[in-house]
Amino acid sequence: MNKFLLSKKLYRNELATFYSFLIGFLIAIIVGSIILLIQSKNPFDVFSLMLKLSIGSVNSLSNSLNKAIPLILAGLGIAIINSVKLWNIGAEGQIFFGAIALNFVYINTSIENSYLYIFLLLASGFIGGSVCILLPALSKVLFGVNEIITTLLTNYIVFGLTIYLINGVWKDPNSLNFPAAAYVSESVYLPTVFGKLSSGFLICILFTLIAYYIKDKSVFGYEMRIAGGSALTAIYAGISAKQKAFIAMLIGGGFAGLAGAIELLSQTHRVSTGISQGFGYTAIIVAAITGMRPLGIFLVGSLFGALAIGGSVIQTIGVSSYISDIIQATTLFGALIAQFFFSYEIKRVKDD
Repeated sequence: MNKFLLSKKLYRNELATFYSFLIGFLIAIIVGSIILLIQSKNPFDVFSLMLKLSIGSVNSLSNSLNKAIPLILAGLGIAIINSVKLWNIGAEGQIFFGAIALNFVYINTSIENSYLYIFLLLASGFIGGSVCILLPALSKVLFGVNEIITTLLTNYIVFGLTIYLINGVWKDPNSLNFPAAAYVSESVYLPTVFGKLSSGFLICILFTLIAYYIKDKSVFGYEMRIAGGSALTAIYAGISAKQKAFIAMLIGGGFAGLAGAIELLSQTHRVSTGISQGFGYTAIIVAAITGMRPLGIFLVGSLFGALAIGGSVIQTIGVSSYISDIIQATTLFGALIAQFFFSYEIKRVKDD
């Protein structure tokens, strides 16, 4: 009698992640088209308009890439932490805390050189993200507390802190009773590169390369993979798994905090609830679809930025902006299912 066994493939096509994403995206387009047809909308017209309004001009392309910056940076942070087989669900809170840390430094310091000041503010955002994940990191390495729960809980804590600050000590008296902090000076706005594209996108490219080097080319990245793969192997290799996990979490949190800092200096220009529009949660999708690969996160994050912009503007023709959310979510599910089939195979085993 024959039995069938599900087993993981020993060798996997290097392009499997790319193929998985394409399959997921194709499924998403099909599902989106069905929904549009139910609403008596022409899918070709809607998707063509989304494409035109997201990348059809310099300004629209700039808006899409600006929207992608926090998705990419937070996704990179999630990928670095995942190198030690840990999950960071708190990127949303780290984005907010990065902006809070920046605003705190801005209020309490002043440097005449605007470029040096911008560097200091961006660094404070990175440090803020690391501080935000510090407690989950310590509780993980010292007591083994599940990092998924602790990082998720920090989102609620930080969001509550944000509400408290913008309704209290930081509330702008000129905001017409709208809960928001005062605007930062134009002297610390991030300059634009072309069109409306923020120079924060150049920072995003730089940190993509840094994340790629850390994960795939550095000794530290190799040690992280060893620590995350097998605690016993790490011990034999003289690698402290707890140390690598702690450092990885601080770096990953810093990436998300930097995203919040760039968002403040280039888009909102003040602390408010609009600092993040779910970027930290969407970044989890971006990282998962790409198999935690930095270059893939950069490309897919850019695509999702364009989807977000395209989804927000198609409301002008009576189509819900949630169509872009449906495409993003369906892309994830389709890609994960495709990855499963690329990674596993069914073997027939004969009984003796």
